[in-house]
Amino acid sequence: ALPVVLQDPNVDAVIVIFVPVVGIDEAEVGAAISRGATAAGEKPVLCTFLSARGAPPALRSAANVPSFSYPEAAARALGRAAERGEWLHRPAGTLPHPEVDARTAARVIDDVLGDREEAWLDPPQTRALLDAYGIPLVPERVARTADDAVAAARELGFPVVVKTATAGAHKTESGGVALNLADEAAVRSAAERIGLPVLVQPMVRGGAELLAGVVQDPVFGPLVAFGPGGVFAELIGQAQFQLAPLTDLDARELLRGGKAGRLVAGFRGNPPADENALVDLLERLSVLAHEHPEIAELDLNPVLALPDRAVAVDARVRVARHAPTARAKSW
Repeated sequence: ALPVVLQDPNVDAVIVIFVPVVGIDEAEVGAAISRGATAAGEKPVLCTFLSARGAPPALRSAANVPSFSYPEAAARALGRAAERGEWLHRPAGTLPHPEVDARTAARVIDDVLGDREEAWLDPPQTRALLDAYGIPLVPERVARTADDAVAAARELGFPVVVKTATAGAHKTESGGVALNLADEAAVRSAAERIGLPVLVQPMVRGGAELLAGVVQDPVFGPLVAFGPGGVFAELIGQAQFQLAPLTDLDARELLRGGKAGRLVAGFRGNPPADENALVDLLERLSVLAHEHPEIAELDLNPVLALPDRAVAVDARVRVARHAPTARAKSW
């Protein structure tokens, strides 16, 4: 029956399910499936032997038919192969070449590492690194005294945000952030409570809160992450990842996928975000991660996705010595 089924132009793949019964030689059945699969051409043939002994070696005698313990496992494997085939047939897209200052970024990384194996960047170092690659950041000032914080707030304009300037700190978890401070007294009080030095930023309102970042995988190399952001980023999860370097199609696929894609499109009556600005942000992160594998961890959270722009209001960067990895992409 198998050659007949495989010759049907309406059949794209076959899963053969065999339940052993008394008086049947399982090896002969395996050999018959293997012979029948040779007529498949490019059509996949999978098999399930519902037997305590598993599939007989005869399945590999001619066509090397893969065998699974359960039909569900075979169906899942076939589904993954089909998804992979669809992905391979899509256009690869174009690699972006934004204007960047790679030399400045390399100098910042070298200065931070020095003779250390790893280190977190402080706010000025973080800004210098991200500015070198054109990644949009909210304006900020580093204040080493409460008076400096007040002066910075006057310069930037009320209301403002005051945050801890400790390198690598999770600001909300440590109580190191105060939002929407409308006067000098509130700024002074927040700076003294959080502990100096602090960052002072203008309060940016509106937009969807997103997360964008980079992580170095020991096998695959740099990955670009994108997902829902804000204080619930880790609770909600749903961040998705793409291998760097991203093409323009990779960036839009990452942007539009999952729950973050719904936020970008405009969730529950909110205006849609500036998709082109977010694509540009992801592409620049991708180039940064690809050209500087010392960046072990980079979090922009939140990124405020506004109707006319995207801007990161908080950033954490960790750099580390790295072992060379094979490039996972061929384009």
